[in-house]
Amino acid sequence: MPLLIITIRDSRGVHEFTQVPQRVVALQWDILENLVGLGIRPAGAADIASWAEWVREPALPDGIVDVGTRAEPNLERIAELKPDLILIGPTQEDLLPQLKGIAPVLLFENYRAESAEGEAETAIAQFRELGRLFRAEDRAEAEIARIEAGLAELRDKVKRAFGTAPEVQVIRFSSLTTLFVYTPNSICDYALKKMGIRQPLQLPNASYGLTQVRIRDLKDYTDAYVVYIRPFAMEKKVLNSILWCATPFARKGHVAAAEPYWSHGGAPSILVTARRITDALLTLAPGAGQ
Repeated sequence: MPLLIITIRDSRGVHEFTQVPQRVVALQWDILENLVGLGIRPAGAADIASWAEWVREPALPDGIVDVGTRAEPNLERIAELKPDLILIGPTQEDLLPQLKGIAPVLLFENYRAESAEGEAETAIAQFRELGRLFRAEDRAEAEIARIEAGLAELRDKVKRAFGTAPEVQVIRFSSLTTLFVYTPNSICDYALKKMGIRQPLQLPNASYGLTQVRIRDLKDYTDAYVVYIRPFAMEKKVLNSILWCATPFARKGHVAAAEPYWSHGGAPSILVTARRITDALLTLAPGAGQ
C-alpha cells in the first residue's frame, strides 16, 4: 500500500504529512473558524470564552478545551492534550520553538498591509490548504461556492431595496472621537465590493485592514450610509455626542448598527461579514419599517 503523503504550504514553506491529523490545537481565531467551516472539531483552541461576544458565527462545537489566550496560550495545557498538530498565527510565532517540542506546527499568516493578496483571498487560500490537509477538499470547495452564491444573493437584495448600490462606510468605534475604517485589503471591503458597494473613504492598505481616523474626517460624506459594528462599550454616548450628531449621515438618519462579527476571520467570515452589514443596511432602505 503506497505511503500517504500530503504536501501543505504554510507561511514558512512546504511541509509533508503522512497521515491526517486527528488531535489539533488552534491558537488563532481565523484558523479556528476555518476548521469549524471544514467540519473539524479541534481538541483545543485559544480564547474560547470570548468567542461568543466577538465572533458569534460560526458557533463552536462542544468539547473544545480552552488553552488560554491567543497572546499567552497555556503550553502545559496544550501538551496535556497530546496534539498531533498545532496551528498558529503570527501572534504566537515567538513560541514556535516551544510549540514544536510538543507537536508539529503550521503557521498561517494573514493581515499584513504589504501582502500581495487581500485578506479574503488569503483566507480562502488557507481554507483550501487546510481542506487538503484534512482530506476535506470537497467540503472546502462547497463552502467557497456557498460563500460566492451568498454574496451574489445579498448583492441582489441590496439593489432591490435601494434601487442601486448605495455608498456605505463601515466603521468600528475606538473612542468618542475616533474610529476604525476598513481599507481595500480587508475582508470587509472585499465583501462590499462583491455586493457592488463602494466605501467612500478610500485609504491605503493597512495591517489587519484597519486604519484609525477621526470622526470629523467623515464630515464631507453627505450621501453615504454608515454601518458601525458592535460591540462598543460607549455606543450610546458616542451616538449622542455633538461631534457625531453633526455629521451629515447622522443628521439624515443614515446610520445603523451591525451585530458583532469578527473582522479578521477565516473564509467563512466573508459571508458572515456581508450578512451582518446587509442586515443593518436594509433597516435604512427607503420604506423600511413602514
